[in-house]
Amino acid sequence: MSITPLALWQALDDLAFQRGLSPSGLAKAAGLDATTFNPSRRRGAQGAYRWPALSSLLAALAVLNVSLSAFARHVEGGEGTGVSQRSSRLIPSLYFSQLSGNSLFDELGHPAGLEWEPAAIPGGAPTGAYAVRVDNAMLEPVIREGSSLIVLPDLTPRLSDRVLLTQAGQPPHVGIWHGGSPASIAPLLETLQDSAPQGQMIVSEGPPAVWVHRIIMITL
Repeated sequence: MSITPLALWQALDDLAFQRGLSPSGLAKAAGLDATTFNPSRRRGAQGAYRWPALSSLLAALAVLNVSLSAFARHVEGGEGTGVSQRSSRLIPSLYFSQLSGNSLFDELGHPAGLEWEPAAIPGGAPTGAYAVRVDNAMLEPVIREGSSLIVLPDLTPRLSDRVLLTQAGQPPHVGIWHGGSPASIAPLLETLQDSAPQGQMIVSEGPPAVWVHRIIMITL
């Protein structure tokens, strides 16, 4: 089979994801510049995917404890790395720091636009899910940098669910769904027993559109 740069990037993301590493986390663990594997650096001026530098790839594979030959087999069919790529499926993914951008979601709240990159989810994920890769320390100590949030926009949040709130031009917010009228989101460290949670966010109507999506899984 013909191996493309995109297939290689997807395989690298797949292996890093299953070990709890974001692209920036993998790069730092390999002793590289943190932006080496960022999606924004994977395309050329015309939009085509670039091949990663061999030295960078080898450094990453050393961190992942995967040989070059085993990685090639993983790219081709998912064998030889201890993890089957066939048991994974690709879903849209974006960095947490990018979620304040414009036109990231369609009118139904589903991922839209060229900013999203495919990510492999081990064991599969529900149809319509997307991944958010945490690339900063804003959610610590509850969710560390390098984690990934698996989000399902079509699933209605329930009381005490973890949710992701996004709105164009505003920083994203992760917290605990309180519901009510008006609806509110409490910080991750607050509990529902608090009578007046500190830092509680009131969910207001747009425009621009405000999306509150349920987080169904967090990878560490």
